[in-house]
Amino acid sequence: MKKKNKLIEKLKVHFQEVHNISKIVPDEHTIFSSVAIILREKAFNLQILFIKRSKRDNDTFSGHMAFPGGVEEKTDKDTLSTAIRETLEEVGLDLNLHGKLIGRFDDYRPATPLANHFIVSPFIFYLTDSNFNLIRNPNEVEDVVWIDINELQKILPRSRTSYNKLNGIQQDYVFDYGKYRIWGMTGKILYSFLKKIKNVK
Repeated sequence: MKKKNKLIEKLKVHFQEVHNISKIVPDEHTIFSSVAIILREKAFNLQILFIKRSKRDNDTFSGHMAFPGGVEEKTDKDTLSTAIRETLEEVGLDLNLHGKLIGRFDDYRPATPLANHFIVSPFIFYLTDSNFNLIRNPNEVEDVVWIDINELQKILPRSRTSYNKLNGIQQDYVFDYGKYRIWGMTGKILYSFLKKIKNVK
């Protein structure tokens, strides 16, 4: 247990004091959004929380695997507040009560033309109660899963893939874990995050 808590402390120092956040400059069309990369300790291993989004006609990312999160609302103080609010709405987890902020990760922009006006800011949290029971909001979330970081690290070397689109070769990162496929923007964030924490170790 102590070994993993030491890693959490190392990650906190790295993301709050060392990591130089890559930020995307917004324009007048930008829609701000954020996600929560939530870590927990289970059976002496660290796991990451993923959701599978419910299928909805008005959702560009309908049915995709994702981190909890969403679009900033006027009532949100900032994008950190957005990540906390959306996590509570989607899986019933109040990160103010049951989480500790580790730091902020790099900004991302979805590749799909329908959503490339979004800027997504990921925030990293550590779940202080590893046995917390998530309450899935069925209107937004079809499924939730915790995946061991060690399993994701095994997939990492073969996750990179390329495909042809009208505007040329596109790069993607695909993580197949059981019945779950993590790809697209979430795959890109996950790939970068796993590479980063591998170096921190």
